[in-house]
Amino acid sequence: MKLLAFFVTGTVVLLAGPALEGMRAPTVQEEMRWHGWVPAGQLVEINNVHGNVRAETAAGDEIEVIALKEGSDDPQQVAIEVVEHKWGVTICAVYPSANADHPFDCRPSHGGGFRLPATATSDSEAHIRWDNGGGGDVLLNDLRVDFVVRLPKRLRFIGRTIDGRVSAHLDDQDVEAHSVLGDVSVDMNPSVGAEVRAETAMGQVTSDFPLQLKSDHNHGLFASGHFGRGRRTVRMKTGTGNIYLERVRQAF
Repeated sequence: MKLLAFFVTGTVVLLAGPALEGMRAPTVQEEMRWHGWVPAGQLVEINNVHGNVRAETAAGDEIEVIALKEGSDDPQQVAIEVVEHKWGVTICAVYPSANADHPFDCRPSHGGGFRLPATATSDSEAHIRWDNGGGGDVLLNDLRVDFVVRLPKRLRFIGRTIDGRVSAHLDDQDVEAHSVLGDVSVDMNPSVGAEVRAETAMGQVTSDFPLQLKSDHNHGLFASGHFGRGRRTVRMKTGTGNIYLERVRQAF
């Protein structure tokens, strides 16, 4: 597989105003940018812990990933790991390990979300279990990481986070969007169509397109549907958040 990439990083310290001076630590921002290329049909996969994941269509043929760390702790306490593999590229926000028996594994996958209720969080730790066996036990801190991903139409996308929102503003690509505590949303182009499956354990489903809904007292709300002639597949899952399937607003 041919994969080309380069990184750019930068750090900014934002000091509190005079009225807040001495009351809280300064906020630190550190930005990491990754640019790369993988063959058509392959996967761009983002695994986050605390923060949002947003995917957009790239203007060109190159993948761009921006990871913005923000908080009062040392930005080096959260690493951005890039795993290049034969199916594409997997990028993870890696927090410090909490358990030597379950170190964090930024493992590439073919799909799927989190194994619930095996995935759980407290004020200080997160126990992350992905469907493919990846994840691990990590120590949480004050840092959050927000990802913005821009990828060409020829690639597939999977976005995951524990505490945050996953949104995919992609008209044509296959998409998976998974969150444990946040909302998930995917844009849909009615002229393309898709086969959709969505699930929320404790939230609601809002859709601009007709979906069949099934409620299960023990497992939550399931939604499914197929419209248009496209072969696009969309998978959405959240634990406590809501699901939004939104029509692309055409510009005139």
